[in-house]
Amino acid sequence: MGTSVQTKHVLVVEDDEMFRILLRDMFWIHSSHQCMIEVVTRRSLEEAQSYLDSSQVTPDIIFMGFWLLTAHKDGVMTRETIPTLEFIRKLKADNRYAKTTIVVYSRFSEAEFKERAREAGADYYLVKGELTPREIFDFVENL
Repeated sequence: MGTSVQTKHVLVVEDDEMFRILLRDMFWIHSSHQCMIEVVTRRSLEEAQSYLDSSQVTPDIIFMGFWLLTAHKDGVMTRETIPTLEFIRKLKADNRYAKTTIVVYSRFSEAEFKERAREAGADYYLVKGELTPREIFDFVENL
């Protein structure tokens, strides 16, 4: 008798290339015979939305930064939270993502940021640097 392997599909939305690579590689390194984590990374909300619109796979988990670079109509790039909060609200209102867990991963530990993310619909808020890569993997594995 073989044991079944649980596969989780994770979309990482992070504009910091170092954290994108860290998360992608961390999930790959710690994947096991019990839990495989397939990761797709995108660097902006626009890229994430494009991926979600075209993908046949609905992510089980969206792991995203809070202060993400956002392109505006005039081409200017800014880093702000409002588009992230709107993106979370939009996902939570869409039945396709009813079972998708949204994890905000941010360097900001202040309660006001955590509350704003939760009010928008984020399921969890993790602070960068508070968990080891193994603890992040275990957290995702147990979702």
